[in-house]
Formats: sequence, structure tokens, C-alpha cells
Amino acid sequence: MGKVQELLRKRNLTFSAFVALFLLTLFASYSNHFNNGFQFDDFHTIVSNSYIRDLSNIPRFFTDNSTMSTHLGNRSYRPIVATLNAIDYSLGGMDPFYFHVSIFISYLALILLVYFLLLKLFKLSKDDSWNSYYALFGASFFALHTANAETINYIIARSDSFSTLCIVASLLLFVSRKKTGVTYLIPMAVGIYTKQVGVVVVPLIFTYAYLFEENEGMHKIFNLKNKKTLINSLRKTGPAFLIALSIFIINQIVLTKGPSASLLREMQTSRLDYFTTQWYVMAHYIGNFLLPINLSADPDIKVITTLWSAKKLLGFAVILALMMVAYYASMKKALKPIAFGILWFFITLIPTSTFHPLGQISNDHRVFLPFIGLFISTSWAFALLVTKYKSEIQEKLPVRLALLGAVFLLLFGHAYGTHQRNIVWSSSDTLWEDVAKKSPENGRGLMNYGLTLMRKGNYQETLLLFERAMELLPYYSYLHINMGVLKNAMGFPEEAEGYFINAIRYQRSNAEAYYYYARFLWRSQRQEEAVKFLEKGLEISPGHAGLTSFLVGVKNGSIKPVVKKIPKSSNQLQSNDLINLSLKMYNEGKYESCIQACQKALEMDPNSAKAYNNMCIAYIRLNRIDDAIEAGKMAVKLDPHFKLAKNNLRWAKSLK
Repeated sequence: MGKVQELLRKRNLTFSAFVALFLLTLFASYSNHFNNGFQFDDFHTIVSNSYIRDLSNIPRFFTDNSTMSTHLGNRSYRPIVATLNAIDYSLGGMDPFYFHVSIFISYLALILLVYFLLLKLFKLSKDDSWNSYYALFGASFFALHTANAETINYIIARSDSFSTLCIVASLLLFVSRKKTGVTYLIPMAVGIYTKQVGVVVVPLIFTYAYLFEENEGMHKIFNLKNKKTLINSLRKTGPAFLIALSIFIINQIVLTKGPSASLLREMQTSRLDYFTTQWYVMAHYIGNFLLPINLSADPDIKVITTLWSAKKLLGFAVILALMMVAYYASMKKALKPIAFGILWFFITLIPTSTFHPLGQISNDHRVFLPFIGLFISTSWAFALLVTKYKSEIQEKLPVRLALLGAVFLLLFGHAYGTHQRNIVWSSSDTLWEDVAKKSPENGRGLMNYGLTLMRKGNYQETLLLFERAMELLPYYSYLHINMGVLKNAMGFPEEAEGYFINAIRYQRSNAEAYYYYARFLWRSQRQEEAVKFLEKGLEISPGHAGLTSFLVGVKNGSIKPVVKKIPKSSNQLQSNDLINLSLKMYNEGKYESCIQACQKALEMDPNSAKAYNNMCIAYIRLNRIDDAIEAGKMAVKLDPHFKLAKNNLRWAKSLK
């Protein structure tokens, strides 16, 4: 008896040591992500959303979906997400640290639940003394996997991570319902209020009941002689189905109000093309599960219209192969976790991968929940392999060390990858540069990368990126907004106004278009028109913080009308007109005319750094690099703080 206790004590110490090592690795891998800023959809759901700035709005989150976002097309009914955002804001304002801490705490809770779910499934399939180690491996693999960094870093993607926590909690409580009763319905409901995808807990419960409790395989599901087990599984799923269906219908029909914009629906994408393209998308996801080196915050996979394309056939072959594995594994008790995990993967992808086109064809944070299924399958397949050679592993130290080395190499490799992805997410500059490199056919990604360059004063490079993005997304409202901002900064107010007007024309529900156009009008001394568009924007999005603060500032006088400075001399006035003309000539590709206009401007104002700068970029286009360098040097000499001139001079020198 003493030897048994000593053996158990050593085993517990070993297990505790592995847990401690895992936790240290997990915290180290995510240690550099807590201050990563807001990105992409975070801006209209958090940064610009005034509703989350007051905790008293929490009851309203459950009755008014417009409080979720300032963008009309993204007002999904997700009151739990809005509530979590409001709580985090109340703790630290717009400091992303508090949001990341909250998300990471829920991630730790999810990892713990994944461990217990794996342990339960493994024990049901094969009672083995090493099951706790196998479950720890699976939970660690999930926790450290590099692909999860896409979800944990993206703050508004807490809708994915928190709904996943609720789904796993619901399934675990269902498994233990003899002790916990119908409490599994509570996290299920919370999960649906977090994100509609929470309804997938119903087919997951059915699959679990059919495979494990009824101990049946996929080969018998349509067998009429097997209807008793099928009915039993449906009966066990019944309460969850009725509650989930009721909540979902009420949420979608009663509580979700207003239009829902989608780039694909606007383009009238074929439902069949979208569905069959998802075959390839699933293969892409599986590729990222096996080797996550092509992760992108905004992938550029497009709808494939040819049914028999190689990509679709590849995807179909991968799906068929996995389903065959699940079919075979479902027939044997010892292999059921493998079947359950594969079915989990496909079931949880249904909301985004069937005949309902979404605005994004693929998204690497979309697989946070589906990947849990693959972790179940792979960790149990690993467990079966280890069990087969268990005696040899126990007896031979080199074999044991080799096994541990392989496990640590896999987990530490993913931990390192996670740390590196956190660096990519650390700023808009690094994130969108990564997207532009990995997803060069994504117009939205090119636009966002262009914005990072525009903030640095690299207007010419920004223009090239925006023009490329415009070819891909000619009617994208946000792109026209940003092109308007750029053109105005470059000295083309008439062109800028045209883009602002197009931004509203192409998406009248986009509050940002009204906000930026109003700012442009205000700075152009057209105050009455500016106020008109501020009011129109607030009619569309009453919770838009920017529109609200601007209009309040105008009305209380804290924002003063812009007074246009009168040039000191008529020569300066004519010089500025010629500089604007030179930019117009440049944009039309008339580089010689651009240079001539600049030379005339310099005759009137010899100290015009802008004229020399415009000559510099025109000379670059004409491949007259020496002349470009001389002009660039003069621009910098005349205005040492002229950042755009410095960048263009650097560009010219790089071509020498």
C-alpha cells in the first residue's frame, strides 16, 4: 500500500510540474500582447461607440442592437459582447490593456474547461492511467497554438473566444447532467447572446449523445432498425434545441433591427459559388492548423466561380478524407474522440461555410471554435499511439526522452509562433504590412496598409496602394473616405470632395463617411453644410462618439470656424496655385508639365519647398534621378521639417 501511495505521489508531482511548465510557457508566449491596440472592427464597436462608455446602458444592450456598433451594417445582436466592452472601458477607458486582461482571463478559463472535456471524452473511450497527461497535452496544444493568437489579439473577436467558452461549458455540464440537471442550458443561452454561433452547441450535444451515450456509429444513423438510439439522442437534445431555437428566433427577428450590409450580397455572389469555395477555405484552415505560417488578419481568398477548379477539388478531397476517417472511427469505441473531433470541426463551421454568403470569404480568427475539434482528434490519436508503445516508453529512457522532446518541440514551437504573431499585432503598421505581404489581392488590406503610410507622410506610396485597392474594391465606401482624406492632404480639395461624396453615395448607412465629409466641409469654411452632414450622420448612428463630440463642440463654440489665411503677397498666391497645378499634372502622368509648373512657381517664390518636392517626385517618374536628388535636397534645405520631402529624397537616393 505504501508503494502505491508513493507511486501516486510521484505521479502527482510529475503532473504538477508539467502543469507549471505549461503555465509558464503560456504566460511567456502571450506576455507581449497585453498592450496591443485596437484594430479594424474594434474602432466602430469600441473606440467610436459612445454607448459602451456608460455602464447604465447595459440593459439597453439587450433591447437595442444599434448599441453594438456605430456602423449600421455591423449591428449584430451581441449584448454580452457590448456588456464586456462596457465593463472593461469602465476599468481603464480606452486603454487596451484592460480589454486584453479580461479576454485572457476568459481564455484561461476556457483552457481549463477544454482539459476537463478532453479528460472526460478520453475516459469514456479508454480507461488509461495516462489519460490526464493526454488531456494536458491536448489542452496545452490548444492553448499555445499560434492560430489562436489571431483571436486573442483581436479585441472584438472576444465574441468568438467568449462564445466558445460558453459552448464548452454547456457541453461539459450536459455530460454531467445527472449531477447538474439542466444547468447546461444557462451557458448555452449566454453563448448565443454573445454570438449567434452559440446555437451549434445543439448539434454538438446530439453528436456526443449519439456517439458516446448511445454508443453508435455514423454507419447506423440512417438505419431504420436503429431508430431507437436515434430517437434517444434526439430526445436528449430536445431541451437544448427548443431553448436555443427560441432564443435565436427572438434575437434575429425581434431584437435585430436594421439592415445588415455585406460586400458579397451587394455583389450578388452566387450562393453555390460561395458554398463550394468554402471547400477550399476549409483546406486552407486545416493547413493553418498543421503549419500556421500563412496567418493573415485579412486573407485575400476570393469566391471561385469555376466548379471544377483545382482548389475546389483539393478542398473537397480533404473534406471527404476527413469524413471517411470520422466514419470509420465512429464505429469503434476506442476511436470515438477522433470521430467526434472531426465532426465538431465541420459542425461548428456550418454558420460561416454553407449557402449564406458572408462579407469575408475566410477569416483566420473564425476557426477558434472549430479547431477545438481538431485538437480533440489529434491529441487522442497521439494518445493511442503512445499507449501502443507504453511499456517500451516506460522501460527505455531514450524513448521517453525522445517522446518528451517531440512534445516540447511542438508546444514550444507554437509558443514562439504565438509570441511572433503578437508582435505583428502590436501596431497598425506591422499588422497591415503583414496583411499586404500575405494577402496582396485584398483591397481592404492594401487600404489599411496605405493608411499607416499616410500617417507617416508617405503620400505617393499611399496613393499607389489606394489606387490598387480601388481596382479591387471600386465601390468600397471606406476606401473613398480615405482617398478623400489623402487627396485633400495632397492639395486637391475638389478631387477630395468627389471621393467623400462617393463614399456616401456607395453606402449611405456609413456614419464615418458623414463624419469625414463634415470635417472636410468645416475646414473648407462651409460651416452650415458641415453641421448638416454631422446631423445626418447622427441620425444614422446616434452613438458615434466622433460625430457627437464634433457637433457638441460646434454648438458650444469650443470648435471655432476655420479662418483662411490670406497670403502675404499675390506672388505667393500665384505660386500656391501653380503648385496645386503641378500636383494635378503629376496625378495625370504629365510629369514634364508638373516640372514646368514648379519652375514657374519658383520664379514667384524661390523659397517654396513644396515646389522642389513636387519636382523631385516628377523627376523620379522620368527616371532623372540626379535631378530628383538635387530637387529633394533643396526642399529639405528650405524646410528641414518637411517629412514628405525627406521621404521622397530618400526614395530618389535609393534608386541611384
